Amino acid sequence: MKISIIGAAGTLGSCAAFNIIIHRMASELVLIDPWKNMLKAHYIDLKTAITWQNIDVKMGEYPDLADSDIVVITAGAPAQKVASRREFLPANLPLIRENIENINRYCPEAVIITATNPVDPLNYAAYLLSSLRDRRKIIGYSLNDTFRFRAISAELLGVRPSRVQGMVIGEHDESQVLLFSSLKQDGRPIMVDEAFKLAVREKAAGVLAELESLQPKRATGWTSAVGIVAIIRSIINDVGEIIPCNSVLQGEYGLSGLSLTVPCVLGKHGIERIDQVPLNEEEKAGLERSAQILRPYVQYVEEQLGIVPSPSAA
Repeated sequence: MKISIIGAAGTLGSCAAFNIIIHRMASELVLIDPWKNMLKAHYIDLKTAITWQNIDVKMGEYPDLADSDIVVITAGAPAQKVASRREFLPANLPLIRENIENINRYCPEAVIITATNPVDPLNYAAYLLSSLRDRRKIIGYSLNDTFRFRAISAELLGVRPSRVQGMVIGEHDESQVLLFSSLKQDGRPIMVDEAFKLAVREKAAGVLAELESLQPKRATGWTSAVGIVAIIRSIINDVGEIIPCNSVLQGEYGLSGLSLTVPCVLGKHGIERIDQVPLNEEEKAGLERSAQILRPYVQYVEEQLGIVPSPSAA
């Protein structure tokens, strides 16, 4: 298994590299980033840290993407204070174009994990730009929303987060849809009242603002790295695990021509299929609201790239 990380000098990329190494997800790991001094610093440190591992880690350029099985894109514009992840779209869209064009050139068959924000329109852009237009191989990373949903729910329930299951779908931003209908404790469904839902939603909505108030000038690298490894592990193991991922929709949940988070069955090809779980009326309305909020950003991507997919490919 050869994995490459584009943007490996940043917080998210370097954390992902470390997690991939310690969990032995690859036999070869390529680190790519134009920030050469920081990349080399991470490279030297990682090479020393893995002397007990049988893995080949190297600094690389785009041609070193060749034969990659999985490419993780974490490259993005420098961190800055924002009210919404959507504000990063104008700066990060050209980076996605450059990255995908090089993936097309050197490893077009690779599964791509897009972790650059805003992930919804940028994962859609990656799909439009990819030479194969195989949506199975274009995975947007948004699992942090589900992690937070479980952690916040567990806190309010007074139990350990490992005992709580549940997922978040929709936009990877404030219109995300918390599926309280999926909430379980120790594998058993639990019923929660409106006060509980309101408290969870308020805490979840405040995460970005709280992080921004700290002005850390870094991404949520450790959380994202754990989730990225979970996705990679599911692809490698090929056992059909269901993980919420950002995916291009082609009629699922009544939506097409955009990318947002839905439950995905993962396997060796990437997203093997989208699992259409039952939604109550409130959740259906929330997902539709997410889609409507994303439509202008989808249009922006299509206009900037000069690509409008045919109805059959939408």
